[in-house]
Amino acid sequence: MKNVSRPVIGILGIPVCDDERDAVIALFNDYKNTVVRKGCIPFMISPLANTDYIGTRLRDIPALTETEKEMYREMVDMCDGVIIPGGYRFYEFNKYIAQYALEKDLPILGICMGMQILAQLGRDDHCLVKNETDTNHRQKNVKYVHKVNIIDDTLLKNSIQKEVITVNSLHRYHIGEVKGFKVSAYSEDGLIEGIELPNKNFVIGVQWHPEKMTEYDESADRLFDTFIDECQKYKVKEKK
Repeated sequence: MKNVSRPVIGILGIPVCDDERDAVIALFNDYKNTVVRKGCIPFMISPLANTDYIGTRLRDIPALTETEKEMYREMVDMCDGVIIPGGYRFYEFNKYIAQYALEKDLPILGICMGMQILAQLGRDDHCLVKNETDTNHRQKNVKYVHKVNIIDDTLLKNSIQKEVITVNSLHRYHIGEVKGFKVSAYSEDGLIEGIELPNKNFVIGVQWHPEKMTEYDESADRLFDTFIDECQKYKVKEKK
């Protein structure tokens, strides 16, 4: 796959429950469609264990084997960038893939739960807090829910090129505080909406879902354009 001319964008597969087919691994259309529309190849990084991720309690899911870790590394090695998407539960494979992508300095875009996974890396404490403000941050199929204030001198500000944007919102929990990351955006009610790693080329997490907005919102489209540009740069660098 590294011989292909287009950037390969790894997207973590998300375990979901399907009433007819039981547990399945999903590559959500909004991520796939956006990557394809940007001229890149979507590649699902699927969880590997023979496990019912939905029906099994987190503490009962077996730890990653050395073979699984090696296979995850090989899948990430095929990619020029990684999207850590939104989802429902943190799994060990999510964090392992994210950590390895960080070590490779791959361009990373973490979205909703994906941002929360990034913020949790390297921490023993739990960084998530339940939303308890007057704003309802979980509104399905609503194009715009609340405003976000973007901080100057951040990758996010350079990408979107605006100080204030309006976003959708689909989360019940938020990051209470960051360790190692830099906060790049806050919601109008004071919740952390964006984070990034200053010592990496491109690692951005956002709490909203720009993949659902790219066809009607300029800021969301710019964020993906910047991410894809960084993936293209990584691909060129790796060829040298």
